[in-house]
Amino acid sequence: MAYRLPNLNAVRAFDAAARHQSFTRAADELGVTHASISRYVKNLEAELGVTLFERRHRQVALTPAGAHYADVVADALTLISIETGTRARDAKGKVVLEIDSDLAVLWLMPRLDNAVLGGLGIELELRSYPEPPRTIVPDTDLAITWGPMDVPGYSREPFLSFTMFPVCAPEHAERVRTRGLTANKLIYDRGVSSWDELLKRAGTGLDAAEGHLIFHRTHLCLEAAVRGLGVAVGDDVTAGAMLREGRLVRPCGPFMPGRHAFHLSTASRGPIRPPVVALRDWLLEQAADHVRWAREAGFASPAEK
Repeated sequence: MAYRLPNLNAVRAFDAAARHQSFTRAADELGVTHASISRYVKNLEAELGVTLFERRHRQVALTPAGAHYADVVADALTLISIETGTRARDAKGKVVLEIDSDLAVLWLMPRLDNAVLGGLGIELELRSYPEPPRTIVPDTDLAITWGPMDVPGYSREPFLSFTMFPVCAPEHAERVRTRGLTANKLIYDRGVSSWDELLKRAGTGLDAAEGHLIFHRTHLCLEAAVRGLGVAVGDDVTAGAMLREGRLVRPCGPFMPGRHAFHLSTASRGPIRPPVVALRDWLLEQAADHVRWAREAGFASPAEK
């Protein structure tokens, strides 16, 4: 039987654009240009005789026909990916883990070493992205996301919640305690919302603050605090290793629950391979150990103890 198939590169481009609702993000995923994605999608639309996307200013949205075709393509590619990936990975024990980039740098990497990987018996491929993704790439085995993400073919469970509070270098703690948060330079992560809420809880406001620095990554904010550049909003998860090592301290309150929690998603189409189960179980054990440490060390909010 001869199959009538469209250009498969165009199908991959369409699938990525449909999942991300963005030609730019699709281009980043596939390692091609925005123009290439646009050309592939345009040619596919011409072949199918339907409009797959509504083009808007700096964004795209699936049409009803596009949404239907996206579901068909996603199912087909997922089945092919799972079967291909399963056969290739079984021989190597390979596991693909997607993880929030700050969580990877600050929470996961301090826990990974050769002994851990050897004990798990896996070949790890770790993927992280500069901005939270809107979906999970289909060949991913496990994904840790900031906030819940419902993706067909994946089961989801809570992984880690966190509590936020001010952090600074140990040598600046006394100044922060005696003079107050707003007498110190504040370090912002992308925007002001976290500090705004934290200072409201402390009974003051941003207008009273001495000044600020802005770093668009959590790990850069915390490293700046370690270097004595100011006071950052930390939390027990991403700042945990630095707090354990004494590179950062919590000089004062208040506590504030994180806006989102981290969730763990596991590929659920077909049996879960033993290497995936091994890594998933290890991650859950590490999360449970962290929760115990945070409570014992006093970094959980009073409501969570």
